[in-house]
Amino acid sequence: MDHRERALMSIAREEPDRVPLDLGGSAYSLTDKVYFSVKQELNIHGDIQPYRRNRLSNYYDERVLEALDIDFRHARLAASKQSSTSFTQDGTFVDAWGIVNQLTNYGVLAISHPLAEANLDDLSTFPWPTLFSTDDELVFFQRVRHYREKTDYAVVARTPTSLGMFETCCALRGTEQFLMDLIVNKPLAHCLLQGVLSVYKSVYDLMLRRAGPYVDIVQIASDYGSQSSLIISPTTYREMLKPYDAALIAWIRERAPQAKIMLHSCGAIFPLIPDWIEIGIDILNPLQPLAAGMNSRRIKANFGDRLSFHGAIDIQRALPGTPESVRREVEERISALAPGGGYILAPANDVQADVPATNIILLYQLAKEIGRYPLSLH
Repeated sequence: MDHRERALMSIAREEPDRVPLDLGGSAYSLTDKVYFSVKQELNIHGDIQPYRRNRLSNYYDERVLEALDIDFRHARLAASKQSSTSFTQDGTFVDAWGIVNQLTNYGVLAISHPLAEANLDDLSTFPWPTLFSTDDELVFFQRVRHYREKTDYAVVARTPTSLGMFETCCALRGTEQFLMDLIVNKPLAHCLLQGVLSVYKSVYDLMLRRAGPYVDIVQIASDYGSQSSLIISPTTYREMLKPYDAALIAWIRERAPQAKIMLHSCGAIFPLIPDWIEIGIDILNPLQPLAAGMNSRRIKANFGDRLSFHGAIDIQRALPGTPESVRREVEERISALAPGGGYILAPANDVQADVPATNIILLYQLAKEIGRYPLSLH
């Protein structure tokens, strides 16, 4: 069974020869320090250029993916020239939205919000950005077509940004202000969401205009959860944000009807899973196992007949731990999520600098051993 067959069979909630493996996508990559240590441990020589310079994970090295026998390849549309790729003297950079960002040890933090003081009139004149590089559209298409026609890997399409519409609105207004808007200034919140939706539609339109028929998975994102709870209530989500998520999913589906849509949403998001199934999500990532209410067995029991799962390998305790803790984690996630298919094993977020390279390599070795069907775990 080849890589693509294995991946698509599992997504269809059937049991292939083994659990498919993923790494290198949006929010399930190796941060730079880990990448270099894994590369060294695998005895891979020769440097590659980073595909970006303003995040914690900036390298996509297919030599590492091949060595770990990863079943997917990820194609990413290049960012707009409006987005700065260099840092100023104070360590900040400006993105295409005009948001000033600071790169920290934990990721990118928005520190200046261009629409913090905006009213409805201001939104009508806001220069909505172009997030993608039109020059890269042909390169992106050729990359996707190469993966589809010249390799046996499943093909994942990624946008130039890892932020979803919800996080973008929070960064434009400031998180506290936008959360208040959702309750006390709904006309402005709707206007902002509509503007952001239009920008994201243009991104996916360019991505899928030609590449759509060659893509197996299209990834979208919006982080609605914290470690302990949802950031907004289910009622507020259904009234204010769900219609925009549904519109974006429908837009993508029109352009790549055969592709599966994978949503990345961190944290304690269990109450929203039925809503996402309703609006057309096929695969849910990352199933952060230590977040409140995110018990893998509970999720599989409640939604495993309608949804496939991606991620779930704990990066907070298990991966930074001992080889035995890595083995226990692999056994638990596979036994909980893999029966009957419907599970793609991957880290539950970008792998941080506290994870030894040997644990990453062990993770994928164990996954291939323990994840072989028929499963022997109970």
